[in-house]
Amino acid sequence: MEFTKENMRFYIFMRCKLSESAKLIHGTLQTVCGDCACSYQTVCRWVKDFNEGKESLSDCPRPGQSKSCVNEPIMASIKKDIDEDPHISVRELSDTNGLSYGTVHTIITEHLLMKKNVLSQVKSAINEQRPKVSTSRTLLLHDNAGSYKARATAQSLRKLGIQVLPHPAYSPNLAPCDF
Repeated sequence: MEFTKENMRFYIFMRCKLSESAKLIHGTLQTVCGDCACSYQTVCRWVKDFNEGKESLSDCPRPGQSKSCVNEPIMASIKKDIDEDPHISVRELSDTNGLSYGTVHTIITEHLLMKKNVLSQVKSAINEQRPKVSTSRTLLLHDNAGSYKARATAQSLRKLGIQVLPHPAYSPNLAPCDF
């Protein structure tokens, strides 16, 4: 039989009712549970709580946003906000929906499976600024950052018809001038 937290707390509760010390209770738990036994400090804390009148075996609620805040209405609200304004920031979404930045980011990336499509925005900007030049004749020069060399980025650039100029890893001729 495996001892859960609740089982150990019940054992501590019963032993407290028999007026046993935390040291004796912890020793017995270690004998029975071995390495799985809770620490001496934990036993002391629960003995103190039970002696002060606590009768619940569950943890007290902790501050912070609960995991259950991610539900269908909230995800629908965030999706609606994004559909209305594709340029809205995660910070603005978190402020309007009353959620933390991390929770909104998780909803967008893991639940709604959305990601920014920056390359299509670049293509649109090129077409706006140079309407007579197609993107198939567009050359792009960027450094060798990992995100630029990623397979997904390279495939997206090829799909958009943007040619990438090769950039050497290090070249003193391309280094910025010294001041």
